[in-house]
Amino acid sequence: MTAKEFFDLVSEMRKYQKEFFKTRNSGAFHKSVELERKVDKEIARVQNVTGVKDNTPVQGSLFD
Repeated sequence: MTAKEFFDLVSEMRKYQKEFFKTRNSGAFHKSVELERKVDKEIARVQNVTGVKDNTPVQGSLFD
């Protein structure tokens, strides 16, 4: 996923989250949960590729 695709995904997720909290519409809730799962999956994928977990970089060896 590109940075732009991730940005668009997060933007859409926030739109549905805001709609749900404003209207308590169940459709908006289910859509926001679906999008949250996609965001979480992409975050996990990038963390796996980069070796970064919870915004903490993996410390390399001093003698690499």
